[in-house]
Amino acid sequence: MMISNQSDLRDEGPRIDMADYFDLRSWAKRFGVTPGEVRRAVAKVGNRARDVENYLAFEQSMSQGQPGWLLSREPAA
Repeated sequence: MMISNQSDLRDEGPRIDMADYFDLRSWAKRFGVTPGEVRRAVAKVGNRARDVENYLAFEQSMSQGQPGWLLSREPAA
């Protein structure tokens, strides 16, 4: 077995194709934002869909005055 420092691309999940307008619109609709917001997010965090989704959720939470770190926490019981 060969050990490699390169990550397996299959584990990184889907990516947003910025050259494909229909793909961009599809992701924007899925995230509930405009294609322009998706473009800005991709410019900040790259084209991995999971990273873009997390970034957009963080941005939305900050615009509502809620700290972003609260997004991943479960409510206290």
